[in-house]
Amino acid sequence: MQDIAQHLEDRTLILLSNREPYEHRHADGRIEIRQPPGGLVSALDPTMRATHGIWVAWGSGSADAETCNSEGRLMVPPVDPSYSLRRVFLDEGEVDGYYLGFSNAALWPLCHMLVQHFEYRDEYWDRYRAVNEKFAHAVAAEVKRAESPAVVWIQDYHFGLAAEIIRSQSSPTLIHQFWHIPFPPSDILRLLPVDVIDALLRGMLGNDLIAFQTDRYALNFLGCVAEFIPDAQSDADNFVVHYGGRSIVVGVFPISIDVEKYEHLALEPESVSRVERLRDRHARGGCQLGLSVDRVDYTKGIPERLRALTQLWERHPEMLERFTMLVVATPSRSELASYRDLEKEMMSTVREINDRFRTEKWEPIVLVHENVSAEVLAGAYRAADICLVSSLQDGMNLVAKEFLACQVDERGVLVLSRFTGAAEVIDDAILINPFNIDGFVDGIRCALEMSQDERRLRMQRMRMQLRSWTIFDWLASILSRTCDIIGARTEAPSQP
Repeated sequence: MQDIAQHLEDRTLILLSNREPYEHRHADGRIEIRQPPGGLVSALDPTMRATHGIWVAWGSGSADAETCNSEGRLMVPPVDPSYSLRRVFLDEGEVDGYYLGFSNAALWPLCHMLVQHFEYRDEYWDRYRAVNEKFAHAVAAEVKRAESPAVVWIQDYHFGLAAEIIRSQSSPTLIHQFWHIPFPPSDILRLLPVDVIDALLRGMLGNDLIAFQTDRYALNFLGCVAEFIPDAQSDADNFVVHYGGRSIVVGVFPISIDVEKYEHLALEPESVSRVERLRDRHARGGCQLGLSVDRVDYTKGIPERLRALTQLWERHPEMLERFTMLVVATPSRSELASYRDLEKEMMSTVREINDRFRTEKWEPIVLVHENVSAEVLAGAYRAADICLVSSLQDGMNLVAKEFLACQVDERGVLVLSRFTGAAEVIDDAILINPFNIDGFVDGIRCALEMSQDERRLRMQRMRMQLRSWTIFDWLASILSRTCDIIGARTEAPSQP
């Protein structure tokens, strides 16, 4: 981790994200601190510890305001504090408009190209702009008070306008942003009002480096700039935009996971016991165990996966009692009607499938509809014979990579949607189109019928590929690129 910190030299790293690394909550008359789940937070936290940086984020915990100073600052982590957390607080109207509204009812479906879920309202956009200004003001203040030149790193689609505002209010050495989700082509982006498209793209062009998961998403962004921003020169050959007298680098950095962490979890004695219990309960007598792990989100292709499973057991009754599907579906964004509707559909369909196909000694689908710890998931990943990832669109999909990391026995098969970023960096998965249910069924059958030798060979190659690009390689690569950009500017001759 110190190697990653060295990329910054003596600069202060200021990170902006919607989710905070530590939150305080009231619990049974006391205040407890916890780290929200998610691979990004767990990867960036050690980076911030090593760099002694500043993390600006939404203070969403019920006791957050009581545990920081009047400016929203506190030192974290709670044991051996090493960096500063600057909390920005939002009222209910701001959360509804900025987060649930424009970010997740408009931008999220638009970027995932699932326009049937797209909902735009002017009030959402107004809140998004105001909240972006609020966070940008906080970042600009931290830039000004930093003891050394600052590098600002913005995370994701919640802050599409922040870079331009930060640049107008302060003078950081460099601003860069990583857009974790897909970026849509211009024909999809044009569903937004023209003035919103203009403001969003110009906001993103406030960065010095704007990075995406795949070449396709980067090219989509460059194409949108070319179409909608007439005073910008979009160079798709060199992945750069010339705008406002600056050159904005467009980069591609596919995110990954902490591979060693997941391998370690899979090898722990508790995981071994979980594997034995899962396989004894659901994979006895030659029965194979399938696994899917998703948030309940319409981008994940959950109804399509359930339709494929229905057709598998319907058309191939020999698979009855020979294949059990463990579906881990964690609750998500239940404040939005589209998510509540999906949850109801999922629960109803699982009941119908089980009522139709179950036997006295076998249940086709085992549904776990709750938050599950990484420790428990590691055991499930290791126990599974196949893992189904059926996303309709996905920036990367880290479940696929977590499955590979935990497959220490090298017996599993990954069935992966071709519409994930992961499909562009993993070579030996069985690729499926979740919209083509017949092809999806064929992919599941191919996985179930694959020989042990081929399973092992494919898994060995995928795991080797995974180890060659971990979350720490991702971090180091991005920070190295930012320093290259800074260095190139320092060395460039001044303009007359």
